Amino acid sequence: MDEEKFEFYLNKIEAKFPNRTKLNQGEMLQCINKSRSTFNRIIKANDLHKIPKISSKEEFKRKSAQYYTYQFDVYDIAKFLAK
Repeated sequence: MDEEKFEFYLNKIEAKFPNRTKLNQGEMLQCINKSRSTFNRIIKANDLHKIPKISSKEEFKRKSAQYYTYQFDVYDIAKFLAK
């Protein structure tokens, strides 16, 4: 991993989302330029190498449907983009 690239992407993310260390799924997708439908396909196919490392995953039910919320660490997103 190139340290200059890592710093570049980290600064870019911090400029877009100041004072945040964790980003939700939508914010992370803005950073890596992927759509929500692509994200859902990646999760269903278990191709997790195509997205940054998930730092937390919460599960909840609403009207018997199962939903998940994901959080991502800013540093993991910058490392992923610097590859």
